[in-house]
Amino acid sequence: MWFLFYSAFSGYAVAEELEPLTASLSLSPTICITSEDEETCNTEVVLTWELLQNRSICIMSDYKGLKKWCNNSPAVNSLAINISADQDIQFVMIDKDTHETLAGVKLKVTQASSPQVRRRYRNPWSLF
Repeated sequence: MWFLFYSAFSGYAVAEELEPLTASLSLSPTICITSEDEETCNTEVVLTWELLQNRSICIMSDYKGLKKWCNNSPAVNSLAINISADQDIQFVMIDKDTHETLAGVKLKVTQASSPQVRRRYRNPWSLF
């Protein structure tokens, strides 16, 4: 009985020893809606991050306009980018020295839908 009790709570102690989240990356706006006329989304997005430790970081993306951006100063914690895209864009923050992935965020590009045509439910000859 003692073995079952000890084994049930030993996993709990290990879970507490895990490292807390060391970095976070956020994006504003997170969704970009295209206009009906154009299939591309044109907007400015702002990436902001928080680090618990002073590290040199780099931002990488699958967006063709941003190959790799690296932070030169720990005081800088945001990056503004003008984008023009027709598909989702993934941004990843990595440690500049170790190339370890710290955080990631995704910009969702959505096509605007055309307004629905309203259907008449009664016959044109109906009096009511």
